[in-house]
Amino acid sequence: MNPHFRGYEYQAQPNLQRAYARLDHFETEAASGHFLLAFDLVDANWLDQQGSQNHIFDLDRPEERSKAWKKWEETPRHKAQNPFDTMPVFRLELEIRHGEDLDEFFNLPDPLKDRFRLLKRVAFLEKSWFEFAVFNDKQPDSSPADLYTSMFTPPTAVHIKGKMPSVQKGNALTGIFSLAHLPKLPKKDFKDLLSDKEADLLAVYDVGQGNANAILSDSRIPTLYYDLGAGVYRNQRTTPYPLFFCFSAKPPIVLSHWDADHWAGAYACVVGDKYPALEQTWVAPDQTVGPVHVAFAYDVLINGGKFFIYSAPVGDVGIAQLLDDRQIKFILGKGPDRNDTGIVLAVEEINQRPHRSWLLTGDCDYLYFVNELLPESPVGIVVPHHGADLDPNTLVPTPPTGAIYKRLIYSFGPDNRHGGTRVRHPTDQGIAIHNNKHNNVWNHNRWNNSKPGEWVPGGDVLATCEHQKGGIRGGVLIGWDSPPTLLSTPCSGMCQTPTQA
Repeated sequence: MNPHFRGYEYQAQPNLQRAYARLDHFETEAASGHFLLAFDLVDANWLDQQGSQNHIFDLDRPEERSKAWKKWEETPRHKAQNPFDTMPVFRLELEIRHGEDLDEFFNLPDPLKDRFRLLKRVAFLEKSWFEFAVFNDKQPDSSPADLYTSMFTPPTAVHIKGKMPSVQKGNALTGIFSLAHLPKLPKKDFKDLLSDKEADLLAVYDVGQGNANAILSDSRIPTLYYDLGAGVYRNQRTTPYPLFFCFSAKPPIVLSHWDADHWAGAYACVVGDKYPALEQTWVAPDQTVGPVHVAFAYDVLINGGKFFIYSAPVGDVGIAQLLDDRQIKFILGKGPDRNDTGIVLAVEEINQRPHRSWLLTGDCDYLYFVNELLPESPVGIVVPHHGADLDPNTLVPTPPTGAIYKRLIYSFGPDNRHGGTRVRHPTDQGIAIHNNKHNNVWNHNRWNNSKPGEWVPGGDVLATCEHQKGGIRGGVLIGWDSPPTLLSTPCSGMCQTPTQA
């Protein structure tokens, strides 16, 4: 296992002078004019030297790299090693203000004037490579940043200078850190993987500032996970400890998109010296990724799990049949960036009148999938992106007319913050767009736009935590037509326990 994924006890001293970097995460709060950019890093000096020893990392000879990958793929899994295990990888978080010199390097549009153009620019940056010089102390024209050696430990303060590598080197880096060597999952096989599952309850787990959901049988056994996240990096303190998930039924794990707070639960959940999530079958969208993502995917393969990549034409909807004549729809978002091109699921109950659904969105804005997916009216929605800002033109799906039981769920971590951006999920704009768009059909009760997430919401809204010190936190259980009874957990209690319904 790469040291970057090890638990809370691990913190190497960074010895990084130069890095190749790819944008992994972006946050902004329009009023403050701040941007937070987070990058996946690989030690550039290590990578430049490694190519002569292991051609999988060859930056100069793509034909040798192709041969090396073929040889690795032909090696029996029990004899193969994760080629990314010893790779020095890091996370770097950088805060800039709109209009600063460094902002010109990334050329980020004003979020107050054109949100869509900003997201398109972010999508372009996600596909680009950068080269950072890293210093322990301030240098002329350098910028302060936080450097993380692992997902679950505090950062080290550094200074950086950035430039773009050559087109040739950028293409070589893309060839090394891609999903091309993972097996593709055809639509039919994806349907088969999702089919014949029990879907009696929906669980939204408290994993801190992250996202993890499961479809459960009536006996509370997960039959399918949608995301398996945890709070990481600057929000690692929000993750509850210990963190356990139930894998007794060998449920597949559908990853909405590649942001680490949607899959890091695979490393936060440890049983003895085992990481059971790495032994399962994963499906993820075909998106641009960086060094950390690739190391994670191959960890799954080395630990006996399976990892498949799903892609489909824009607007293509798949439908899998569940037990009890229920069904599950899946689609890729059609948006401009990673968040808005993820896998979205709608679990539908079509035996009752009116028909109804549970909507699992990941970080995808409703604007980028609802008109294509056409989900049945939802009685349960896991709000996109932990309640972050959405496009002002988006329309929130409405519950069935006259529905008495309906639940809108916010998954976020206590007092999560994104530096000078002042972003703390949920945001006031995120609350407003759910609270006011349709004559308040999603009743937020005690939550208002000025202080979202400050106390237990009530009404139709449930949340995995609140921001008040010592406040209530816990997972959420959702039924089809009434609040389910909260019972003890399966598997001798070795999984997270929903505490609200």
